[in-house]
Amino acid sequence: MSDGYEAYRSVTRARGIEHLCCWAHARRKFMEAKKAQPKGKSGKADLAIGMIGKLYAVERASAKSDAATRYRNRQERSAPVLSQLHDWLIKTGPPVPPKSAVGKAVHYALEYWPQLSRYIEIGDWPIDSNLAENAIRPFVIGRKAWV
Repeated sequence: MSDGYEAYRSVTRARGIEHLCCWAHARRKFMEAKKAQPKGKSGKADLAIGMIGKLYAVERASAKSDAATRYRNRQERSAPVLSQLHDWLIKTGPPVPPKSAVGKAVHYALEYWPQLSRYIEIGDWPIDSNLAENAIRPFVIGRKAWV
């Protein structure tokens, strides 16, 4: 029996199973780091959130497009942002304390980078698991209430 979530995390292709990770989860870690920043100050978390926002802007712009158009948009517009973000993460990672909020967010993004960046390979693959999580939410909430 499946809960629907695994369907997002692994996508079957002719060559086997592809594991994807969710940009909403990565973004959430940077949002937590932003909350840890001094009020009114801009920092590393803001830079990452801005770049992730650019990825989501590409997705919004091609939401109603077919998979081929979405693929082209991702290759033209998302791939350069992903490259810039990855370079920034690699440069930012070492000097940031690993147990700090920013350090945890950077480490998470780097650890799962192959799975986070893979969504641009296929136009039908989602950038995040929000649809799957929203689909299973009633079961999770119900399960807690039923127990």
